[in-house]
Amino acid sequence: MTTTTYNVVGQPTGRSEGPDKVTGRGKYGLDISLPGQLWCKLLRSPFARARLVRIDTSAALALDGVHAVLTGEDVRGIRTARGGHKDEPALCWDEVQFVGDKIAAVVAEDEDIAQRAVDLIDVEYEELKPILNAEEAAQPGAEILHPGMNDYPGVRPQETPSNVLVKLHRERGDIAQGFAEADVIVEESYRTPWQHQAYLEPHASLVQIDEEGRLQVWASCQLPTPNRIELIRVTDLEPEKVVFNATYIGGSFGGKTDTTAVYLSYLFAQKTGRPIKFTMDYSEELQAMNPRHPSSIRVKAGVRRDGTITAWQAQGYLAVGAYAAYAPIPNGLRGVLEVGGPYRVPNVSLDVSHCYTNTVPCGFARAPGMPQGLWAGESHMDVVARAIGMDPFEFRLKNVIGPGEELINGNTFDAMRVEETLTEASRVAAYEGYKPENVGRGIGIGHHSQGGGEAHAVVTVHSDGDIQAEFSTYDTGGGTFTLMAQVVAEQLGVEAGRVTPGPFATSEAGPMNGVGGSRGARVTTIVGHEAAIAAREQLRRLAAEFLGWSEERVRFRNGFAENEANGERIRIEEIAERSGGPVVGRGDVTESASPFTSFGTQIAEVSVDSDTGEVELRKFTAVHETGRILNPTAFHGQVEGGIVYGIGETLMTETIYDESGRVTNPSFADMKLPNVRDIPELTTVILESEIGDGPYNVRGIGEHTNIMTAPAIANAVEDAVGVRITDLPITSEKVLAAIRAQDRR
Repeated sequence: MTTTTYNVVGQPTGRSEGPDKVTGRGKYGLDISLPGQLWCKLLRSPFARARLVRIDTSAALALDGVHAVLTGEDVRGIRTARGGHKDEPALCWDEVQFVGDKIAAVVAEDEDIAQRAVDLIDVEYEELKPILNAEEAAQPGAEILHPGMNDYPGVRPQETPSNVLVKLHRERGDIAQGFAEADVIVEESYRTPWQHQAYLEPHASLVQIDEEGRLQVWASCQLPTPNRIELIRVTDLEPEKVVFNATYIGGSFGGKTDTTAVYLSYLFAQKTGRPIKFTMDYSEELQAMNPRHPSSIRVKAGVRRDGTITAWQAQGYLAVGAYAAYAPIPNGLRGVLEVGGPYRVPNVSLDVSHCYTNTVPCGFARAPGMPQGLWAGESHMDVVARAIGMDPFEFRLKNVIGPGEELINGNTFDAMRVEETLTEASRVAAYEGYKPENVGRGIGIGHHSQGGGEAHAVVTVHSDGDIQAEFSTYDTGGGTFTLMAQVVAEQLGVEAGRVTPGPFATSEAGPMNGVGGSRGARVTTIVGHEAAIAAREQLRRLAAEFLGWSEERVRFRNGFAENEANGERIRIEEIAERSGGPVVGRGDVTESASPFTSFGTQIAEVSVDSDTGEVELRKFTAVHETGRILNPTAFHGQVEGGIVYGIGETLMTETIYDESGRVTNPSFADMKLPNVRDIPELTTVILESEIGDGPYNVRGIGEHTNIMTAPAIANAVEDAVGVRITDLPITSEKVLAAIRAQDRR
């Protein structure tokens, strides 16, 4: 295989925005302020479900420093969402549907006054019985939580009213015949909780109506375009009157796809003529913003004693929450269908229901749906292997698919190297090596493809030497700014540090789809490459015209255009100056779903204290296959960051609800996140290739590094002490209870 050599692409490169972030020059959504701004605060429901009988705002309005109050009566009928299924009221006017639902909004001179005013609003409720469980919500006799849903904007009408919004189904073969052919049938249920993305910067925004009547928005949001489109819809403003301004985003992991309270801030800005600032505290974040969907999945597998899988059946339920405004409706979280995995099974039946419940609305989190599906599927692979007395590694190796074969969910991809990742991980982790007592090793396998979408970029070479690369993606911290700088620098023959990358100030230059679906590297490099080549060819033509060179002999090196025929050269900024203005190149692409995916195998090694149930993660090995690595520093950072994220969701991180639907741990003092003391020795091995998308053959890494972490650890726990934990997180209390139950048998 021929490997293309580059000067900038493929080299370790520092973050383009790094100096801004470490010096404090960079402005996040939380940092943006304007003179004369007022502060917005929200009143939220204390009940999971209740009818609003009366709202009295008189005391709040009488408070000195309060400028205005809005209730549901002021926005009656306005339902909104980033996507097409618009079911969330801007403010509730008849019923509240979860603890944290928005009832009223206040704007005041400062944040403290606004909060005092919120506390003065008097609300009379008629409490109703909530439905807190997706399986309960899905039952035919369950009370319908949204009886008028068919009248909501953008919904797909239901013929029969139901709390079930989406039903995902995949099947092939004859599942009954598959079970009939099995020697052993193994069935088990697996659960995951609500898990917040735990980004450090909370939701924040600033809204201003400028002197030209334009609505200026600064928001900590990774998907500006769909939110801009929705804001145009609900405000009825002309598109050119709505401007989203770029800010840095203090983490998202899928949790900041919305612009919470921006519409309400616009109404306040209209009313007061002042800029409106909105920020959330973390108690609000953990109670009211869109975490990972909780799941309950029952898996039933048929297997012969020689290890051949004959049937694989799964029935799953996900709680969408009170509203689907943040969820991918009507397509659903298709990632949960990874409950099947990359195994050879002739008879398959997979069903997953997404249901309304009176709980926090759920949305995107890193690799949406996949952690839930892989938790069930990869855990069950070990359970089945042990049921027939086969080693889990050998069981996987016997059944894993090769290139061109279908995954259990029916998908196929090019250039799959799943078996290679499995065998390499086993070798590196010394999977079959000596283990002391109460030490175990467990395997998890998973994959993630890359999404597509529309992307745009403009590269501008200025006469002062500055090179700008504007593009239609916000960087949430994953390094897409740096990738853009590398690609542009490669094509123009300059150092990456000379390129200033960033998003367009508005979406007038094309939709800003943002980062998501592991598409950041893919679309950024493709569109950046096109724009850079367009600028380079303009420079080539101009250099040849000015200096009488042959265009075919012009090359770009070290900041110069150079005539290979005689060695003459000219700085590229001098070409721009002589042309009378900047030299500009543009790229526009629309990418469909990638034909490639990237597989990984992770192996956890744990020790378990049988007296306390404490799980110590001793070593962690991750082998991931990919295309070309553009920036090794950022690539390994994504792998390690994903593993740490997965460790948190596996061993400690959850949002806990009581029987009334209230969050009982609404702060980081009560919700544990992993820190350096929780991180084991990490060994990462990358199987690079020249197979991937676009001119640089890339494949994403951002979302499949965390999806197999949980089953790998659970499988290691069972290997260590013989107990199976089926609901996350794997706490010492659960492990100890399972050990004691085992001892009693």
